[in-house]
Amino acid sequence: MSQIPKLILANKQPIKGVLIDISGTIYVGNEAIPGAIEACRELFKYNDLKVLFLTNTSKVSSETLLNQLRGMGFDESCIPHRDSIVTSISATRLFLLQNGLRPYCLVEDDLIKTDLMGLDMEDPNCVLVGLAPSKFDYRRLNDAFRLLNKLKEERQEELLPTVNTSQSVTELPNLIAIHRALYYRDSDHNLSLGPGGFVSLLEQTAGITAHVVGKPSRAFYDAAVSSLGVSPCNCVMIGDDVVGDVKGALESGLGAAILVKTGKYRNGDELVHTTEGVTPTLTLPSITEAVESIIESIKDEHS
Repeated sequence: MSQIPKLILANKQPIKGVLIDISGTIYVGNEAIPGAIEACRELFKYNDLKVLFLTNTSKVSSETLLNQLRGMGFDESCIPHRDSIVTSISATRLFLLQNGLRPYCLVEDDLIKTDLMGLDMEDPNCVLVGLAPSKFDYRRLNDAFRLLNKLKEERQEELLPTVNTSQSVTELPNLIAIHRALYYRDSDHNLSLGPGGFVSLLEQTAGITAHVVGKPSRAFYDAAVSSLGVSPCNCVMIGDDVVGDVKGALESGLGAAILVKTGKYRNGDELVHTTEGVTPTLTLPSITEAVESIIESIKDEHS
């Protein structure tokens, strides 16, 4: 067995926080990735280490996700409680409320009845897109396209009086993506389309740019790190998505990002040309090796 490389954070900062992606990193489909339960449990043995699970999952509600994880064997020693998980859905709900946005939803009904319950959806003034296999049909996508066109025309009319003046106008986004992952590892262990392609379709046809709430958004990472109470430079991200997890984390100032070869990982993902110049700090077979590398580094810090 080859020796696992020791993790070294940027500027050799000590490790104080760990962010862990969920889908594809600790489970695929309905099964825990081999060794993932034990790896998560091992991290929580270090009282001074802050651990948070960070996910773009937008197909099921937060409560459903936690129940699914419990069913796979992730008990309280691995994922202590609901607040151990930060989702892009909760961040999206907050964004909509803070900005008075009423979404036309391309999301699954489970989310509307739970995480998004109570949001005003009458007379929508934006389109919200998540991972919604049952909603991505022609009629709904066309309704979303027509609404975006209508909103765009209304905004242009509102802006006409301000043309050639010094008045500044703050524009709220018409198209909001919970995230825009292109694909994910499905329950049959094959890759399936994520919401990213549908977000791009609406962007291109309506001639607008989506506001992305979840990974790789810097605001999402900033909020997660802030909730840990540590500096970004002392945090490491573990995930299977070279863009959402690795590129997003490193561009948000985290000290390191480990890419694992599970979930949506494809051969060559760690190469520079696929990451727009951002390379993983380490690329390892799974979360088991990632956690081993982190723990060895922590032990060295205290030796």
